[in-house]
Amino acid sequence: MKERTSLSEIWSEFLRKKTNFILLLFSFFAMVLMLHFTARFIVSVEQRNGFSFNDPILSLFEPLDLTWLIFSFLYFSVLLSFVLLLRNPKELVLAFLSYSFLLFLRISCMYFLPLNPPNDIILLKDPIIEYFGTDVTLTKDLFFSGHTSLMFLLFLLIHNKPAKFFLFFATLVVGLGVIFQKAHYTIDVVIAILASFCSYEWTKRILKYFKFF
Repeated sequence: MKERTSLSEIWSEFLRKKTNFILLLFSFFAMVLMLHFTARFIVSVEQRNGFSFNDPILSLFEPLDLTWLIFSFLYFSVLLSFVLLLRNPKELVLAFLSYSFLLFLRISCMYFLPLNPPNDIILLKDPIIEYFGTDVTLTKDLFFSGHTSLMFLLFLLIHNKPAKFFLFFATLVVGLGVIFQKAHYTIDVVIAILASFCSYEWTKRILKYFKFF
């Protein structure tokens, strides 16, 4: 039976290359910077007047408060993915960079397509975002769904089969949850999936071009 490589051995091997260490730091701080900028940007979005539209899917049901369910799956998925990614430093770098790119895409989409929330929205209060932002209640950070896009990105990043199956299920829970809560329009969730896929694939291709993978 092949002996399992220890975490310290994995990281020692990875950090032998100075370029790997530099890229790890760069990717981490790029993500932190984008998270900070996103938190500030979505607060400013609340001051803008966007537009609303009739979503035929949302008109089929009354909203349900699924906040606890959404964030339970979200936070557990983030923790699980981070633990698994620690055993693959290159994938961790990919995660930091692709999430940074995803945040950039989300800011760009919100900037060019300002939306007002659905009329019967049940507020989805993210304790992490609100802690690092302000006490402003966020309702207009809509296009596209940040929670759904993060979940699908985690699904793409993780290759462990049981974890990947769970993350696929969790993505469905979060994506459908924000729709049933009417915290997002249906298009917000659909585009979130596409944005995550593009962020992941484009970032990976860039890293492959520079022979990181």
